[in-house]
Amino acid sequence: MTAANINFVAQRQSVIWLLLAQLVTLAPLLGVLPVWILAVWAFVALWYWRIVSAAWSFPARWIKACIALSTLGGVYFSFPSLFSLEAMVTILVLAVVLKLLELKTARDHWLILMLSYFIVACGLLFSQQIGALIMALLQIAVLLLAQQALQRRRAKTLPMLRVVGVMALQSLPLMLMLFVIFPRIGPLWTMPLPGGQATTGMSDSLEFGDIAKLSQSGALAFRVRFNGVMPASHDLYWRGLVLDDFDGRRWTRSSWSLWSNKMNPPVLAEPKLNYTVTLEPGSHKWLYTLPQAAVSRDDVYYSDQHLWLPARPITGRMQYTVSSNLGQGLVDNKALSRKNLSLGRAANPRAEALAAQWQTQWPDTQDRVAAAIRYFEQTPFIYTLTPPLLGESNVDEFLFDSRQGFCEHFAGSFVYLMRAAGVPARIVVGYQGGEFNDRDGYLLVNQSDAHAWAEVYIEGQGWLRVDPTATVAPNRIRLGAEAMLRDQEGYLGESPLSLRNYEWAKRLRYFVDNINYAWARWILNYDSGTQNDFLLRVLGDINPQRLMLVIMLAGGIPLCLAAFFSLRLPKRAGEDLAARYYLASCAALARKGVPRRAGETPDDYLRRVEAGHACWAAWLREQTRLFSLCSYLPQDSVSYQENLTSLKRARRPQKWLERSTSATGYTSK
Repeated sequence: MTAANINFVAQRQSVIWLLLAQLVTLAPLLGVLPVWILAVWAFVALWYWRIVSAAWSFPARWIKACIALSTLGGVYFSFPSLFSLEAMVTILVLAVVLKLLELKTARDHWLILMLSYFIVACGLLFSQQIGALIMALLQIAVLLLAQQALQRRRAKTLPMLRVVGVMALQSLPLMLMLFVIFPRIGPLWTMPLPGGQATTGMSDSLEFGDIAKLSQSGALAFRVRFNGVMPASHDLYWRGLVLDDFDGRRWTRSSWSLWSNKMNPPVLAEPKLNYTVTLEPGSHKWLYTLPQAAVSRDDVYYSDQHLWLPARPITGRMQYTVSSNLGQGLVDNKALSRKNLSLGRAANPRAEALAAQWQTQWPDTQDRVAAAIRYFEQTPFIYTLTPPLLGESNVDEFLFDSRQGFCEHFAGSFVYLMRAAGVPARIVVGYQGGEFNDRDGYLLVNQSDAHAWAEVYIEGQGWLRVDPTATVAPNRIRLGAEAMLRDQEGYLGESPLSLRNYEWAKRLRYFVDNINYAWARWILNYDSGTQNDFLLRVLGDINPQRLMLVIMLAGGIPLCLAAFFSLRLPKRAGEDLAARYYLASCAALARKGVPRRAGETPDDYLRRVEAGHACWAAWLREQTRLFSLCSYLPQDSVSYQENLTSLKRARRPQKWLERSTSATGYTSK
């Protein structure tokens, strides 16, 4: 079958708009989907254009089968799993693209356009930032233009854009009403997260060098807004997860801690610090707080390791309100702390010998902790992002040979020494410090602020934080990671365009982040709790009567007004617009005292006006000429539309006379 046998594709304008809509829909996804999809689209689009040009025929079945199988093979080799979100969206995109090779009816054309809307929605699964929304609105506008091009004989861009704008304004009240009032329900099913959002950056295990790798990323981890004065940088220890087990190379969560017992939330003494944390999209298995903390959220619980954990992993962006007392210790029972004395299968004889010496010399636990801190103060350690690789006895090699490391080296070796000296100790991973955005007064905590420190158990006092990194490199805690590491090789290596050393770039980044943060707070985090609080503030009480009133005010009345001003009665079948505008001209002249007689032809009426009413003769002569032209020109021609427009505009003689006597004069079509 050739293009000559297909009626609707004979209008090339609809095909051009369809291909443009496909390209605009596809282009933003190239950042997460394979680039070769663009080559497939170009190949298929060229083939279909040749079909429309009557140069080629539709491909045979075996050719279509080969193309489909080869693209599926490309998907198989491009992704580690066909069940990942990226792979599934890729298959959908390929299906919509390859459908062009079967586009033979108007129904197929509509099907491609409708599926393209679904692809636009899929793009929002990968990013919900305001930039992604603007791009989605642009894509929808192009798709609406493509829809109109399918129905119009002449697809002029400006008239079609005008229709798109009117449609957007008409839908705005309904959209706002549904967003504010419609109940926020949870997802009915779960789906895999995009590969780039599967984790938040911090892992539930730690090996020497892991956090140094995180310092290469300038990605945002979370934002914090304080209700009041923000604490000093050295107090900003964002406690995330506790690691207990050590196998000689890697610190992990102990098996018993994976089944943490729930505890009653701590009772905080005054003064309390109140703040709101907004985590970036990901799969969140633990929360970040300043200890000691109480979280105001129903789907999280307080564990016996003084952690706040979700009852089940929470995906996407997450926001929670916290109260903390920075001076209140983490009280624990002694039996539980004994689990933090094991050295596992590690073999570091020199470190164990040094710890045994402390245990013999200092019977008191606090004296042993102080001895370890003095050791880190007096030993010439080097705080660096690029420490040398360590062998099997990594603690010994770090403490006595290389003495170069990052925060995980210092925290891990300190905990090992403490356990070898009989002091319960464990590693805590999280973030330290942050970057204050003074444009809007909140804290940005980036992946480069990732940090690890130690906690030791002192009987009668509970768990106390000890950060050996603060001993070796105090500026890291006092001034922050950026001030300490910006000159080191590898820092923000994965974000070379961050331009943090330039003040203008920093101000621009803060401005853009302000917009994204406001978008996240008021739009993306508008959940059922936020909705309930908002409606309570607006309505005072939530009941069906008040909700119905809000629906009428916010949605019903604007929609009725939009319908009143936009809807038109259907035109009468066979209506002659040229005759309608000419008769309107005659009626206007009749109001001036020169009515048209019954049965009088346009030419007879014109001669009578020329003879007795010369002031209107030129105007009626022009209207009669335009009416005569429109009566014989094809209605789908450009000349007909131009003359009809002129006839319509000049149907009032008084306005025509005013224009004709003005400085600009009057020029007829």
